[in-house]
Amino acid sequence: MRKTLLLLLSLLPGTLVHAVPPAAPTGVIAYAPNQDRAHLSWIDNANDETSYLIDIWVADPPDPENPEAPPTGTWSRLEVLPENSEVYRGGTDSSDEQVIRYRVAPFKTGEDEQMLNWEEAEVTKPSGVLDLLYTNGNTNAEVPEGSEARAGAAFTLQLEVYGDTPDQFVAQGLPNGVNLVPSTGVVSGVIADEGVYRFIYGVEFDGGKRFEQVHYLRVQPAAGIPVIANPSFSLPAQDAGVNGFLDITGLFRDPSRPDGAWFDTSLGSFIVALFDQATPKTVDNFLDYVTSDSYNDSYLHRAQSGFVIQGGGAGPAFTNASPTQWANIPKIRTVPNEAGISNRRGTIAMAKSGTTDSATSEWFVSVGGNNPLILDRQVSGFTAFGEVVGSDGMAVVDTLSQRPTGNYSGQITGTTGTLLTQIPVLDNSAPSTPGPNSLVRIFSITEVEPVSIVVASNSNPSVIQAEVYGQALYLNSPGRIGTSDVTLRATNLDGLSVDFVLPVTIDDFTTPGVQLTSIKGTRPLGMLLVRGRATDNGYLGSWRYRVNRGRWQKGGKLSGKSANLKKKMGPFRRGGNIIEIEVMDQKGNRSGILKQRFKLG
Repeated sequence: MRKTLLLLLSLLPGTLVHAVPPAAPTGVIAYAPNQDRAHLSWIDNANDETSYLIDIWVADPPDPENPEAPPTGTWSRLEVLPENSEVYRGGTDSSDEQVIRYRVAPFKTGEDEQMLNWEEAEVTKPSGVLDLLYTNGNTNAEVPEGSEARAGAAFTLQLEVYGDTPDQFVAQGLPNGVNLVPSTGVVSGVIADEGVYRFIYGVEFDGGKRFEQVHYLRVQPAAGIPVIANPSFSLPAQDAGVNGFLDITGLFRDPSRPDGAWFDTSLGSFIVALFDQATPKTVDNFLDYVTSDSYNDSYLHRAQSGFVIQGGGAGPAFTNASPTQWANIPKIRTVPNEAGISNRRGTIAMAKSGTTDSATSEWFVSVGGNNPLILDRQVSGFTAFGEVVGSDGMAVVDTLSQRPTGNYSGQITGTTGTLLTQIPVLDNSAPSTPGPNSLVRIFSITEVEPVSIVVASNSNPSVIQAEVYGQALYLNSPGRIGTSDVTLRATNLDGLSVDFVLPVTIDDFTTPGVQLTSIKGTRPLGMLLVRGRATDNGYLGSWRYRVNRGRWQKGGKLSGKSANLKKKMGPFRRGGNIIEIEVMDQKGNRSGILKQRFKLG
């Protein structure tokens, strides 16, 4: 009873209940990449934060009467970063040598800041002409914070430094199997497992001073062959004349890459494999838009031949909207940058609004072969989080990138932050005002296994014609009965394939059709000439008839998919009469009995 009473009291209004704050970060390191900047890096362990708070400790002026006293100071808010952040990139007020102290904590909206899990780190920022960030002073060409490797494969990374020559290169927290050559700055080795590995690299100069920079090694999975995920997959016998799509999603699986997305557009479809282990935060963000159907029926708003296609920014403002009335896709969050995988041709990356951690919903697919020279360094590098699978899919992307484009920035309303000057159109040339069917649509983006499927062979195309669109198998029967082995081939991003043989049986399950076209005769009670027509999806067999409930008579054999019926029947009587006809096809399917009643005078 006592425990129950205490429980009830704890629920009374006014009782203070302290929620558990988000988990504290670990591996907190402060470092200086040059004399003008100081950064902070940590490992995100929270899964319920809404932001990260960054504070800086500012020292009070020294006490002239007590110069030996420990320094005092106060913490002040420096920055609020998006959820899932792991890097703060800060500038400094002075290029002089100074000690900078930071603290970081994950924050959940509504929490008491006094209860947060803060972690601190400090760095002594030296002065010097060495630089780990910029190439020849070009602030638009930053050295990326990441690079890529393959699990189980040897890799080599040359650490970059600009300005003077360092005494030696240094590194902290190198993964197992990875080593640094201090004299050259070469990092090399083999990492067994895919994933994201963080370390700090830098240079020493002037007898122990250091400039350092965080680096993320994004390790892609080792190459592996796709597998047949559903070996018992089968198709029941189909009726002659069948025409339609068969969903084959889930038939194949790529063990190396569990996540993929199917883009269905106005000009075809393509599938991308997602780098869920190497860029997990970006993939999770992208799939949140996919699973909420946010990208469905949206616009491809940029096409630049030899560079990129871009979408994910806007869709129609409302049902049956004018093509010049757009609405922004609602933004879920901003995503911390996960650069490192090169923006080579065929990769899909998140667009940014000009700062490092500003990606939201917009994505682009690289088309140009020189894109790494541009995109791997701009704004700390763009996050490539997936890649188009197969040459057929890339052909669709190329087609989209080569469409004529129009500048509709003066006409399109209802959207902000989206490029409107290179909008691809389906017309042969860009109209002055786009019509209802002018613009390229993204009909849907859905989750699928990241393999490209084609029909590798078809043993009997006269029985069934087969083609794959994305992950839907299109079957078309010309009407012949028989069986064909359709071999489906699934190829993954590594170009490795597996085959699955799908037997397709075409049979005739449809009943024939029959109709009377005329009854003619000159003698009222004699024989009459009866004409009709029979049809079937397969092949006709025979027909029979009877007059006034008498014995059934053979009408004769039929051939082909349609045939005329012609027979003299009788005798007939004055008053009411009835003719009954039934048609059979070669499979024994019956039309059902057609009855025709009439009167003779």
